[in-house]
Amino acid sequence: MSQIRQTILETLSQRGALPLDELARVARRSPMATRYHLGLLVDDGLVAANDVAHRAVVGRPQTLYALADRAHARLPKQYDTLAAQLLAEIMRASGEKETRALLRRAGRRLAETAPPLRRGARFDARLNRAIDFLSARGYLAHAEKSDSTTTLHICNCPYRQVTLMYRQVCDMDIALIGGLLESPLKMTQCLAARDAQCVFVVKPGSAQKR
Repeated sequence: MSQIRQTILETLSQRGALPLDELARVARRSPMATRYHLGLLVDDGLVAANDVAHRAVVGRPQTLYALADRAHARLPKQYDTLAAQLLAEIMRASGEKETRALLRRAGRRLAETAPPLRRGARFDARLNRAIDFLSARGYLAHAEKSDSTTTLHICNCPYRQVTLMYRQVCDMDIALIGGLLESPLKMTQCLAARDAQCVFVVKPGSAQKR
């Protein structure tokens, strides 16, 4: 997103609905240029344009631009900082062993929210479900198969900044992916260890047995 549009969003978040002239002043652009950027924000569903009562002088209703609900995702966030602080407190209160157990439970419970498969579904169906489920959550997952081994590649970690501080978070992903595949697996590469991607290898024979 351009800096102008980001400035508009942040201004609307801080000050509420504003007219075109005021947004142009804040953005340091002409009203015509500002209207163009507002049009893009409105088209993207990030800003709502609403006509209000006439101004003090006779004329057309004034248009006020306001932040739409979905725009909040584009504003600065510090979820990583919050997550790291919470993990630190859990570690202090419960110790590392219980914290890791808690993360594994969270991973298994998240796996249970995936779309159910029919009883006795083959491994390929479980693998495809895992890829779809993970990719929808930002993991950018894909698989490679050989005659004896299946590897699942994760090209993006949604919790990267947190895992760089607390590798224990990887236990949650291991439990999540194991639950989705319903198969034991081993993590051989990890983004948190500065590897190019996370790689999970399904243990030989486990795919064929199910």
